[in-house]
Amino acid sequence: MEVEKAFKSVCRVLFGREIGDLSNFEPYLLEMMFPYRTVKSAVSGKDVMVSLSLYPHDAKFISQDEIEKAKFAPLNINEIKDVDSLFEAVYEREIYCGNRLFGKNSNVQKVDNCVDCVDVHFGHNVFNVKYGAYLSYLRESENVFGVSAFPGSNIAMRCCDGVGLNRCFECYYSTKLADTYYAFNCIGCANCMFAFGLRGKRYLIGNLQLEKGKYLELREKLVAEMAEELAKNKRLFSIVDLAENEKERGNREEEIIMPDAPVPARVEEAFENASNVVLGKKLAPLKKYGEWLLHNALKTKKVKGAFGKPVYKVVGLPIIERVPARRLVGLSEIGKAAESKIALGEGEKPGLREITERVSKIALFCEEFVDGQNEKCVDTMSIFTGAHTYKLWDVTNSSYAAYSSGVINSQYVFGGYLRILNSEFCINCYDSTNLKRCFEVDGSYSTRDSYLCHDCENISDCILCFNSKNLKYAVGNTEVGKDEYSRVKKMLLDGITGELEKNGKTDIGIFSLLGKKRKNTRR
Repeated sequence: MEVEKAFKSVCRVLFGREIGDLSNFEPYLLEMMFPYRTVKSAVSGKDVMVSLSLYPHDAKFISQDEIEKAKFAPLNINEIKDVDSLFEAVYEREIYCGNRLFGKNSNVQKVDNCVDCVDVHFGHNVFNVKYGAYLSYLRESENVFGVSAFPGSNIAMRCCDGVGLNRCFECYYSTKLADTYYAFNCIGCANCMFAFGLRGKRYLIGNLQLEKGKYLELREKLVAEMAEELAKNKRLFSIVDLAENEKERGNREEEIIMPDAPVPARVEEAFENASNVVLGKKLAPLKKYGEWLLHNALKTKKVKGAFGKPVYKVVGLPIIERVPARRLVGLSEIGKAAESKIALGEGEKPGLREITERVSKIALFCEEFVDGQNEKCVDTMSIFTGAHTYKLWDVTNSSYAAYSSGVINSQYVFGGYLRILNSEFCINCYDSTNLKRCFEVDGSYSTRDSYLCHDCENISDCILCFNSKNLKYAVGNTEVGKDEYSRVKKMLLDGITGELEKNGKTDIGIFSLLGKKRKNTRR
């Protein structure tokens, strides 16, 4: 009920009126979420939301509230003589978990990897969010609907990737926006509509500067038409629809293969330090392990852009991935995007359809973004204050990271997907918060010095633990003491580093354990 009230309140602020019940807009708002899966519980058969599509398709799943029904007898540590017998011993215990809650939550439903949230309906990887629905990879926000990867948002709908929104609709790759509708790659703007590449602007429509009174008058007309269409059809066009038309749709995209930039010296040094801390051995050079680290990361590529030059394009972002290459520009060309503007005649007050037809002719999109203080961020698409990074999609208040996706308030992070938050010294970790010195840890919270763990909270010095809390010196969910733990850890790390040094990769990972067991069985 509180979420429904919040939705109607947000609509009154954004559109000047209510447009209907939240449930009627589910398909429309779901479009904004990062991929997730709904699977059946192996215990009860009920639906379970899991945040990633990386889990093996033949894996078993349970809901977090069913963990007590999937307990196993203590593992016999004496049976573990080598890496193969380790995987053999824990095979039956490898049950992945969804519908996960961490920290303190109140009135949340249909969520996974939800931390410290209040009144959230349908979302995954949400942290400290109040009053929202259809959300993913969102933190520290309130009154948000259909919003992903846009922390610090308040009263927002249908927005993706940025930092800081107030009273905004359909905004992407932006920061510090207020009272803005349909924006892409804008910084510090307020009271804008159909804005592309703007910096510190007010009272523009289609990048055309207007006198304040005229802007407010035309905005009122356009917003009223938006509300009418939303109330009638339960959806409205997206900003990417403005870049597509029937004549151009389906044009082949030209991908450009370019040599990689050199790895910055301090990133190389950071990987040596991280591998030594996490795996007990300095690994170098970083590029030798790049393909392995990138295996599960959000994919980016370079394509031929609007002006014939290579530009970044990301694969897998809601709505954004549909931007055609012919409309993309690089960060060095963003001034051209800002200069492109519509025309309005004296006293003209066009309606929404006419405005969008004009905007569709001038809209240019940039998927590179830089804001804040930055140093040596190489091949990093989105930077919200970062230092010494290499081949990331997004870095926010972080440093010393490479071959990963979203690294937030963290350092010494290599590999993984998608959001690593408030963490350090992590290699191939996934959608976790407050990790330290971890390898192949997924969907966990407040975890230290652990390897190949899933859905764990407040554990340290653990190996192959699933769906557990408050463990120390544990293997396969069984506390075995420091000496036995150290023996198994050395055996495991010797196997991992041996494969890495020889091949630049290892098939030992949190999502490949079932395949590892099958392979061992065939020997």
